[in-house]
Amino acid sequence: MQLRLMQLRSMLLRLKAASATKVALMSLLLCCFVALRVEAAERLQVIIQGVEGELESNVRLHLSLAQLTDEQPLPSATRIRYLHGRAEQEVDAALYPLGYFNSRVDAELVQTEEGWRASYTIDPGPRATIGRSELSLSGAGAGDPRFKAWQRNPALQPDAPLDQQAYESIKSELLERAAGLGYYDAQFTDAQILVDRPRNSADIRLAFETGPLYRLSEIRFNEAPIKEALLQRYRTLDDGEPVATEQLLEMQRGLVDSGYFSGVEVQPLWDQADDRHRVPVQVYLTPDQRTAYRFGAGYGTDTGARLSASQRRRWVNDRGHRMETILRLSEVTNTLLLNYEIPGARPVSDTYLMRTSYEQEATDSTDSETWSVGAQDQRSRGNQSWRWGLGLEQETFRFGSVEESTMLLVPEAGWSMVETDNRLDPRRGYRLSAELSAASESLLSDTSFVQAEVSGKAVYSLTSKMRLLTRLDLGATAATDFNQMPASRRFFAGGDHSVRGYVYKELGPTDSDGEVRGGRYLIAGSMEVDYRVAEKWRGALFWDIGNAFDSPSTPLKNSAGIGGRWQSPVGPVRVDLAKKLDDGGFRIHFTLGPDL
Repeated sequence: MQLRLMQLRSMLLRLKAASATKVALMSLLLCCFVALRVEAAERLQVIIQGVEGELESNVRLHLSLAQLTDEQPLPSATRIRYLHGRAEQEVDAALYPLGYFNSRVDAELVQTEEGWRASYTIDPGPRATIGRSELSLSGAGAGDPRFKAWQRNPALQPDAPLDQQAYESIKSELLERAAGLGYYDAQFTDAQILVDRPRNSADIRLAFETGPLYRLSEIRFNEAPIKEALLQRYRTLDDGEPVATEQLLEMQRGLVDSGYFSGVEVQPLWDQADDRHRVPVQVYLTPDQRTAYRFGAGYGTDTGARLSASQRRRWVNDRGHRMETILRLSEVTNTLLLNYEIPGARPVSDTYLMRTSYEQEATDSTDSETWSVGAQDQRSRGNQSWRWGLGLEQETFRFGSVEESTMLLVPEAGWSMVETDNRLDPRRGYRLSAELSAASESLLSDTSFVQAEVSGKAVYSLTSKMRLLTRLDLGATAATDFNQMPASRRFFAGGDHSVRGYVYKELGPTDSDGEVRGGRYLIAGSMEVDYRVAEKWRGALFWDIGNAFDSPSTPLKNSAGIGGRWQSPVGPVRVDLAKKLDDGGFRIHFTLGPDL
């Protein structure tokens, strides 16, 4: 009997333990379910309808609910409903700056199995227009024609759509313009947009006070390795002129481009302005390293493998003179060049250059060796540049087995002009150049001649991806004894930048042995179409025509081909496969450099 009671007690204990386990499991499942429900409630979907583009973006930025993210726990249901209740005011605040003052919003907030869904259907209504623009001027610049023009022709015209962002931009631009003209205390004493919601229009009222005109008292330079007399020639403002921002920036750019300095800062000292509003300007200069070295290696179809090295003295003395030595070696041409530069009266654009050089060239048509010394006056204004010079040249040259030696004293002049939207990767633009040189037997020369060269190149975009590139080179020589003309001053055609498909200097009149000896005249042109196939890649089709000749009856040579271009940081790298249309055969050309 006692044994049965013990068995019954053990059974009851097992039943209790099983029940407790079941209860624990049920509790655990219930906790997990609640946790899942809480996690599901941690999601909020915000739907905006009826507006798009800039309007939709601005609305989303202003809606408080739209700023809540999944990465952060959502606030309580009471807080979500409160933020939802502010949505209409926030939508109005988003649309007002864009000129919509009569909008309507249908808002809905629903709690779903996945969390919350807030929906906003927005009717922005018609955009408000400008009613009247009242613009007034006062201060020392009230009579300035440039401000008067702004007053007569306001950027925000009556009946135009109202855009408060454009309104703020116009205000900022006017303040910047005033500062750029020397009115650094300029301000708006009144700036209002008066909205008439029933008429859905707005009147603009602006009152602009220019303040006094600040003028330059002096320009100061900190200590530098070159004399202040040279630094003063970089000035773009005279004492007493308005302290114009653009002209100060122009002076800064000129000093940076001089090569003397690694850093240039131009700072008007406003706290030192006197009672006549005259302000000194301090220029802080950080000298660059005095000597710079450069080394390079490359390959071109005309030259073969090539190496280069140069040493540049950024300043030789405290007068700012510069000197550069350049050595270029290749399979075809070797050059040693020494340049000595003296800053001109306007050192930003004027330079006097003295140079001496030695050049040796060996091509399939000729061998030459040239020594030269000369001086040039170089000047540039805007996108144009000029040069005048005088050079003494002594050249020994050979055509086949015949060797000649000629000395020339050559006065020369050149002009060039470049106009483009982007020098390294132009969509449009052109380059023009012209050169004229001469010599006379009565002035230390072995022969008399006059020579002219003209060249041009243009780039025109046919579509957003397709461009047309054209090139034309012309040359002509009149000489008393053309046989005395050195090889470097004769015309040849063929090569990377001439009639592709032909070897460098392969085209020209030949002698009795069939050796190309160069011609009196040159004509070479090209037409090319390229197409952008990827961000930095283009494919090209081209046709070249030209020749060097003594007689106008000489036929022109033709070539055509295909090419690839990769836009590098220093200009396109070109690989062309060209075929001679007259003689047959293919040739690969490899070049690097800007299109213009």
